[in-house]
Formats: sequence, C-alpha cells, structure tokens
Amino acid sequence: MGAPNQLSFLPEDYLQLKAQRRTNVICAVLFVAVIGGIMSVFYASDKQDKLVNDHHSQVSREVMEKAKRIDQVKQMQDKQRQMAHQAELTASLLEKVPRSYLLAEITNAMPTGVSLVDFTMESKRRSVPTGPVARTEFERKKMEMEAQARGGIPVPQSVDAPQYDVSMKMSGIARNDVLVAQFISKLSVSKLLKEVNLVQSEEHKQGDEKLRQFQIEMTLDPRAEVQPNKADAKTASAGAAVEAK
Repeated sequence: MGAPNQLSFLPEDYLQLKAQRRTNVICAVLFVAVIGGIMSVFYASDKQDKLVNDHHSQVSREVMEKAKRIDQVKQMQDKQRQMAHQAELTASLLEKVPRSYLLAEITNAMPTGVSLVDFTMESKRRSVPTGPVARTEFERKKMEMEAQARGGIPVPQSVDAPQYDVSMKMSGIARNDVLVAQFISKLSVSKLLKEVNLVQSEEHKQGDEKLRQFQIEMTLDPRAEVQPNKADAKTASAGAAVEAK
C-alpha cells in the first residue's frame, strides 16, 4: 500500500507571504542601517567642518591682530621717519657758525688796502659710511627682546643728523703781495677756518696803478661753533670796521 496523502490546512500562499515579510523586514533593517550610517557620516562631517571653521576663525582673528600690530609698528616707523626728516631739516637750517659771523671774521682779517670783489660759499653733505654698526652683546639682546615684543618686527634705527662740509672761494684786489700774505696769515690763524690756500695771484692794472688780483680758497672748520651773543657782537664790530675802511 502506498503512503497516505499528507494533508495541509495552511493557505496556499502562506509560505510565500512569510518569505516576503522576512524580506521586507531585512530590507527595512538594511535601510535603517544605511540611513543611520549616512546620518553618522553627515554628523561627523558637520562636526569636522565646524572644527575647521572654528580653527579658521581663530587663525583669522590672530592674523587680524598681528596685522593691526604690524600697522601700528608701521605707523610708528612712519612717525619716526617724519621726525627724523624734520630733525634733518632743522639741523640743516641751524648753522653752528652764522654766515654773518663768518663774513665778519673775514672782513676783520682784511688789512687796509685789500678789498673783496667776489665771495662764494658752497655746502656739500658729508657722506656717511653705511657698513654694519658694531654692537655689544647687551645691545643685541635688547634689540632682539624689543623685536619679539613687537611680533618679530625689528626696531627702526634712528637717523643721525646730516653733516655738511662748507667750502669758500673769494677773489679780491690788494695793493701789493705783502698785503695778500698778511690777509692769508690772519685767515690761517682763525679758529673758524682751515685749509686756507692762495689759488691765484697776478698783476692787475687799474689806470696807472698796478695792483694784485688774488683768489683764495678755504673751508669751514666742522668743529667750529659760535654762541649767539658772540655772533651779534662780532657782526656789529665788523660793520664798524667796514665803515671805517
């Protein structure tokens, strides 16, 4: 006899629906996992972006602060340059030896019988060596500390007042060579002048009279300095001497 027929009381599509439900559950779980992974990645990326933005903002603030400090130092350097320029102009305008005093010195040195025909004065700025300046260890460390306090910017160096070499050239007429020699001798012993040299001396006829035409070059002593009260007195005495001559 054959085996009895197996009877099933389940609906025909039960197994198919059960497999479909299982598949749906698996797909839902996978979907939730994928969404969760995407959200985790988005959160991590957003957090990383926030950290980067915060760091960028902090760096920007630091850069702005340093830029402000650099601008302040530049403004200070500009002011120092302006002050140095003003000091240079002031030093160039102020004369240690007034020209009126210098002319009075030359006029008082002229013997009777000597007269000036032409007088020129020229000032040339003295060249200053631009080599490295020797500094002590203490000065170097002090400059480094000041540079660090200013954000690594070196401290601007002060500008020395300019110095000038004054040269003079004058020509005149004398009655004879002896008067020219006396004139040069008096100029040579002056505390204001140095390098007094006779450049030219030749005979000059003025009508029937023979005269000596001469030319003298000299320089102003850079160490010479005249007090204002002495300059006024010297100028007054020179004016009286010219009127007497």
